[in-house]
Amino acid sequence: MLHYTPLFVILAGGQGQRFAPLVTNKTVFPFLNKPLLFHQLEQLQRVGVAKVLIATNSENHDYLKKLNIEGLEIKTKRQSKPLGMADAVLHLAKEIGEQPIVIMNAVDVVSDDLFKTLLRKIKAEQTDGLVTGIRVNKYFPGGYLQLEDKRVTGIVEKPKPGQEPSDLVNLVFHYFSQPQEFIKLLKQATSEADDVYELALTELMEQQHFGFVSYDGYWSKLKYPHFVLDVMQLFLDQLETQIDPSAQISDQAVIEGHVFIDKNVKVEAGAVIKGPAYIGPNAIVGNHALVRQSMVEQDAIIGFGSEVARSYIGPDCALHSNFIGDSVLEAEVNPSFGTVTTNWRLDKQNIKLKTTQGKIDTHRDKLGTIFAKGVFCGVNCSIMPGVTIGANTKIYPGSVIYKALPADTTHKTSQD
Repeated sequence: MLHYTPLFVILAGGQGQRFAPLVTNKTVFPFLNKPLLFHQLEQLQRVGVAKVLIATNSENHDYLKKLNIEGLEIKTKRQSKPLGMADAVLHLAKEIGEQPIVIMNAVDVVSDDLFKTLLRKIKAEQTDGLVTGIRVNKYFPGGYLQLEDKRVTGIVEKPKPGQEPSDLVNLVFHYFSQPQEFIKLLKQATSEADDVYELALTELMEQQHFGFVSYDGYWSKLKYPHFVLDVMQLFLDQLETQIDPSAQISDQAVIEGHVFIDKNVKVEAGAVIKGPAYIGPNAIVGNHALVRQSMVEQDAIIGFGSEVARSYIGPDCALHSNFIGDSVLEAEVNPSFGTVTTNWRLDKQNIKLKTTQGKIDTHRDKLGTIFAKGVFCGVNCSIMPGVTIGANTKIYPGSVIYKALPADTTHKTSQD
């Protein structure tokens, strides 16, 4: 454990427009009954970080300013507008002062090993800065590190396939021994694109010596709504079997693999839970329900005869004889009796996420539905692969949904 660590600056002030139709701020989206950023702060405390400074926004500030983690000093400052990474750092310039810092995004999920390696290098190497990269074996639409004699000389943003300067994709875990030099360049940099941060960092690399940290562990970023499933899977993969003493488990229920059952859970007769899986506080898994490779959050009900496969079931959702596959139910979603999600195209091609703004290639051959908070489906609805449904939308019974539905609307069948 290091006796000294730099200040960790966490950028949590973004608006997350690409996360639509989900309305919960990404930083406080719950996994294992804890907001995502809380997991990261616990992780930083675990590896020996002493102080963090968080750029917040109007959606998460009140929650984050009240956080208390023993051994970790937490300070917050709210951004008035979400104007990108560069603006967030400039907004914190006074609080940063002259102390060395590590800048990180709030929604990147990595292992403890990244932080341990980064902190060891900060202590051992006399360098102006460090940039973290993860090796990829296929094209990734992000920034790539440009290297010269074990030194990072620049970041090439989203090069064309085949024109990548290296196989190292930039991860935003950046160390600055003299942050005010970087802040000075941020103030001077201009761009019509959202890349002021990267431009200033590249210019700083030309003036100073930046080493790099190579990371080969797991990584996921909560960017698009279907990425909830990726982050969920990372958390599930780390679970060990645990059943809280307050849980009521029928002798006629079956629990296989690594399953974490939280406080006051009820698992009824005939239910089957196949790990890795998480069942949150006060949740109910009803008679003859099947939950496999899924996360069921607090107060959710998996009612009689439902199957939940590789899906995220958020707080206060209520199922009854449904099939939910490779899907995200944000919170308070009610798919009535017989409503099913479909998760596989007949032609077995990649599924495109259907949003009200257009389509996004998910590079997945299986993906169900993204339900935002408060969606209510009537009985016997069928929803085609990759559909997104906006918050508080209502769908009439018997509907077949092929396209994205906006928030706060009512979708009626052609017979009405």
